[in-house]
Amino acid sequence: MKIETALIVVKRSTFDRLEHDESPDGERLRRMIESGDPAVAGVKASHDEHTASLAAVRAVIDRLGVRATETQQIPTEPVDDVDLIIAVGGDGMVLGVSHAVRSNIPVLAVNSSPSFSVGYLSACLPDGFESTLLALRDGRIEPKTVQRLQVQIEGRPVVEPVLNDVLFCTENPAVMCRYRIDWPDGHELQRSSGVWISTPAGSTCALSSAGGPILPLTAQQFAFLVREPYSPPGKGVFLRTAVLARHEELHIQSRTAQTSVFLDGSHRRYEVPFGHTVSFRLHDQPLELVRP
Repeated sequence: MKIETALIVVKRSTFDRLEHDESPDGERLRRMIESGDPAVAGVKASHDEHTASLAAVRAVIDRLGVRATETQQIPTEPVDDVDLIIAVGGDGMVLGVSHAVRSNIPVLAVNSSPSFSVGYLSACLPDGFESTLLALRDGRIEPKTVQRLQVQIEGRPVVEPVLNDVLFCTENPAVMCRYRIDWPDGHELQRSSGVWISTPAGSTCALSSAGGPILPLTAQQFAFLVREPYSPPGKGVFLRTAVLARHEELHIQSRTAQTSVFLDGSHRRYEVPFGHTVSFRLHDQPLELVRP
């Protein structure tokens, strides 16, 4: 594929943020780092590893003559004017970047701190970046088409496509969540701590940790899992987990005040008022993810 232009989105490390944090908490954490407190022992080491990785990525980009724009700000508007998006960081960076991709622009992620980050969505480590980029350019590897979720609240689409998962729950984790869940094989009134709804990419994370199914990365499916379901004595929960196909939908109607959906982690939250229904289906625009 043609790779003449690229957008490089770089994670801002915890150490870098702390260096510019003038609050009492920032000062306290800096003192902990300077004193070698084991609670924050990895913060500086992770930053140094990330910095070295970024330098390696920049060197490759310069050597190959790719015209690149670099930013530490995750795009808030759709990106559509480059050949490739390069995310330098961990999986959280990939998730943030993916929300701005509404086209077929591939995303290539470099796990910049592999000693401290899993990097499941990454294409490579820093020392493999050049070979991966060349293989992509020469057609020896192709991006994988990875499904995302379309979320609607009372019929209104949420703008961000979801790459990993959605958590439907109350805003206070100590409050039981009440709702009606509908899927192609039935419906049920439930009480639980919430519901995970996951793409194939996200199925290896919270969904599987809670006992749900792991889906192949390129499967055209999504899955849900009820967290910690409660039923009165003598009764059971019929719908606990299931896998849905491309043209199927899941609907959850809130029967609790102060319910929300959290998209791809804790940073993107949408309120679901009492009586409103959240709908889930596969998004019409999947993500082209470079992942050999």
